[in-house]
Amino acid sequence: MNPLVAAETSMHRKKRSNEIPTKQQSSFFQNIILPSKAYQEKSKLPLKQLKDTAKNYEKQPSLRKSDTEKHRTSLQRQLSIDMLLQGYHQSFRELCSILQWQKNDRERLGAEHPYNRRPLLDAEVDKLRFLCVYLNRAEETERRKQYSNVYKNYLELASFFFKSDDHWLSDYFYKKCLSLVQTYSQLDSQLVAEAYRNVATVYERQGNFRKALLNYETYCKSSEHYYDLKTDANLQLTRFYIKLSEHKNDDEALTYIIKAYEASKQSDDKNVENETCYKLGHAYLERENIELALKYFHICYDHCQRVNDYEGFGQASEALAICYQKKENIEKVSEYLTRYLQKVSNKHDDNQYARACSTFGLIQTNLGHYDSAMESLSKAYSIALANDSSDLNRNRVLYGVVNGLKLRSTFLDHINHMKIGELIKWKSAPLKNAL
Repeated sequence: MNPLVAAETSMHRKKRSNEIPTKQQSSFFQNIILPSKAYQEKSKLPLKQLKDTAKNYEKQPSLRKSDTEKHRTSLQRQLSIDMLLQGYHQSFRELCSILQWQKNDRERLGAEHPYNRRPLLDAEVDKLRFLCVYLNRAEETERRKQYSNVYKNYLELASFFFKSDDHWLSDYFYKKCLSLVQTYSQLDSQLVAEAYRNVATVYERQGNFRKALLNYETYCKSSEHYYDLKTDANLQLTRFYIKLSEHKNDDEALTYIIKAYEASKQSDDKNVENETCYKLGHAYLERENIELALKYFHICYDHCQRVNDYEGFGQASEALAICYQKKENIEKVSEYLTRYLQKVSNKHDDNQYARACSTFGLIQTNLGHYDSAMESLSKAYSIALANDSSDLNRNRVLYGVVNGLKLRSTFLDHINHMKIGELIKWKSAPLKNAL
């Protein structure tokens, strides 16, 4: 063999023996050695710095498959996997049901509905994490048969989503709380009462007044042994009965106002009881039952007089005056209106004094005493004008009406003295000229 060819063949074989196939090269060689050599040639890094870089790389822990999976999947998928790995299968199913329920509900409402402008729950990181954490806690405590803690976890979820204005989800967990207390009778009766109150509020907000009323009444019965809850239950019932009365016809409305008054007496809140009593008196007045109206207005009148409630005293005095006017008892009308004026006589620039003058003037107008009515209404108008009161227009109109009524008798006398023929002729003249 030619010596030159032999030497070239020997060098080629030596070169091939020193090379390592790319597939057999380690990741350390590919990621550290080769880049380091290329970088060293450019920046002339010292060998010690390169060795330190290699050591730091070797110290890095290797990632498991589950770790790399977290960077590739959504948060919902990660939380679902964690739930299943920890054995919370019930929480996982409930999470899937809630997310699917939201999507179905959005499809039902349509794309233009305001509710659909908000992001889906699986896109809100903090809410989704909070939901999963407390679902897991609820399932864990249920396994241990700690049902009061299950209730508290559901209540925590309901409160959280109520504050974030996700009523569809807060309502769901409030109802779960009620279902729990109905299932396990050993739970504290205080929790039972609270559950009925929360669900009653849910149904009221949804406009289902029938179910709301049933739950409010059950809340009242369940809270008998707890003073604070009992007081709140009766206040809620009072408010809701009055609300129902505004949506009913005459007979049903009166029935609900009577129930509201009975509930208010159990609330130990005298101001609410007095306000409800006043509403009941007006309900009887509207139905021309003057005797019963007087009974409840007198209760209001006496209470306001004891606690020096000027505004309530004025309203009760006006109501009593109207009742006695209908009974044609002029002395009583004058008596209660005079007392009202005396009660606020030291407040000549106050709106309460203006209201008293206005009421007195209105009653005097109905009785035909126009001079005294004009005097009272003039005071009411002046005070309202000075204070820029909301009653300004009312007092202005009343004062004008009284002036017109006072001049009516003079006008009628003048008409009676005129000849009817001449009056018709005078009335027809402008019409002929216009034609």
